[in-house]
Amino acid sequence: MTSIKGPAELAGSLFRKITKQQRFAFCCAFIAGLLCHLFIITNSMYNNDDIRYLYVTFDKPELGRWLQTYFAGISSYFSLPVVNCVLGLFYIGLTAMTVTALFDLKQGLHILLVSSMIAVFPAVACIYSYTFAADPFMLSLFFSCLAAYFITRTDGRRFAWLWGSFFLMLSVAIYQAYLPFTLLLMLLWYITAILSPERFDDRSLIRIGIRYVLMLMIGMGAYAIGMEVTLRCKDISLRDYQGIAESSLPGPTMLIARMRLALEDFIEFLKPSQVLTYNRFMQAGFALTVLTILALFVYRFCKKKTYASVLRIVLLLFCAACIPLSVNVIYLISETVQYHMLMRHAWCILFIAPVILLETFRGEPNEKKTFFALTEWCVIIALTVATWNYILLDNIAYFNMNFRYEKTYAHCLELRDRIKAADDYDKHLPLCFVGRYSKTFKTEGTDTLLDCMTGMKGARIGSGTRIYIPFFQNCLGEDVEGVTPEDEAAMKTNPLFTEMPVYPREGSIRRIDDVMVVKLNED
Repeated sequence: MTSIKGPAELAGSLFRKITKQQRFAFCCAFIAGLLCHLFIITNSMYNNDDIRYLYVTFDKPELGRWLQTYFAGISSYFSLPVVNCVLGLFYIGLTAMTVTALFDLKQGLHILLVSSMIAVFPAVACIYSYTFAADPFMLSLFFSCLAAYFITRTDGRRFAWLWGSFFLMLSVAIYQAYLPFTLLLMLLWYITAILSPERFDDRSLIRIGIRYVLMLMIGMGAYAIGMEVTLRCKDISLRDYQGIAESSLPGPTMLIARMRLALEDFIEFLKPSQVLTYNRFMQAGFALTVLTILALFVYRFCKKKTYASVLRIVLLLFCAACIPLSVNVIYLISETVQYHMLMRHAWCILFIAPVILLETFRGEPNEKKTFFALTEWCVIIALTVATWNYILLDNIAYFNMNFRYEKTYAHCLELRDRIKAADDYDKHLPLCFVGRYSKTFKTEGTDTLLDCMTGMKGARIGSGTRIYIPFFQNCLGEDVEGVTPEDEAAMKTNPLFTEMPVYPREGSIRRIDDVMVVKLNED
């Protein structure tokens, strides 16, 4: 007779299956993330999108995210900083736990640094600036790691890779940007397998490679089928956003061009002007990280005499070539995509890779203890420097967001008063804001530091009616309406508008026909 476990019994059974290292990873990621992102969790600092999406259902299959609405509903469809961000931290904790299980990490200090890096990498701060999307995006991250976890299970679970396909489909159907996370974890695990001939013979490597391909094909195929069915049922088509509408499987010539784009972007993001190495400390940490990876790789390559196997050399070269393509894999699908910081979370794997290699290769008989001790010092120093500097960068960005919100609030209050003071003002007329206010809203010292932090840079208020009206409605409590984008574009050619001076000069706010117009600049 089949027995059904009660809730307490089932929870206890699941808890016992989780190792203490995995539980520690969850706690480290959650606590590090909570301390790092506490400021935005406890404050409302809207960016241009968040102010318009205080309530959003995420029912946007036209963006290719056909499952997002269902998982976003877990936290309701409101932009709730505490709920959305803390739930996001819960998913980040599960992600850290999964990475720990995937690579069987044992050392407490290593787990602490790996988990913290995942939680504080600047991509998380950028996502948290879009509070309404924080939890579904972090859930997509967790599913992407689960996909990598199941595909790498080789301990007798023959069809675990099918679960990998399932979770890959879920991840991409929520947010496509975490596909690189899956690919890089798979590549890193495969490289350790290639360098471990005592555990994986040549046939095993080929078999694992075939499973990799099948998992990706089935997972992405299921995603494409689900998206097509959803679009047909709703009678809509893909929107021209971030190149989604132009997604396609490229031919040989187009594939080479897209691979070039991916490589160029990969090299560009390594430059000091980017977030990855934004100051001298990070540049030193990055250099130490790369040197440590190379040292561990060369040591293992020579010790295991991998150079004697042509197959393993070919596979290693292939994996190395796949790294920049995996980081920017969306370029291979659409060449018009613009990679921004929200899409670069997978880069944190670069900093945690030395820890994974160190734990994987260490502990064998006749190992060079001095070499591993020195390498571990380098790994700990590099990862500590990187983690601390990213915590600082995240909080500088939040500090800047807060100041810009306050400045925006003051600016819009002044605008509201000037509009109401106009001689021909009528509260029933729609408002039309043309242009962008030229006054800087940045905090001193952040001119170039935050340029790559999507959602946190530039003026708080963007250009046009579409941006100003939500702020007036949601932050100032004004019952106002705005003109359509078409009417705003037409206003720019109106002779009465062109002769208006620019705000804040007298005459920059006036009534034209049945619209109250504010001219913010000459553009």
